[in-house]
Amino acid sequence: MARYGGEEFAVILPDAPLDGALVVAERIRAAVAALELPAAEPPGSTVSVSIGAATLQQAERVGPRELIQAADAALYQAKPAGRNCVAGLAAGPALA
Repeated sequence: MARYGGEEFAVILPDAPLDGALVVAERIRAAVAALELPAAEPPGSTVSVSIGAATLQQAERVGPRELIQAADAALYQAKPAGRNCVAGLAAGPALA
């Protein structure tokens, strides 16, 4: 795991299919929720995470930029779904 941006982190899972990445993402989401850390806003709330997962197959001609764009797109699917949730996309030529 590595910090990618201000509030963003990247988890690299070599050879993980999308369904496996989603399992790991859900475990991370649940672990953060279980900590019940107080959030700054709104008062009385706890820290939560929304996770966007993206995968690609080696045979696909997709570079790191496209993979990051797919993960970002998945994250923005998770946020409107109520936050504190997980969404995933397979990166592929259609995203390039």
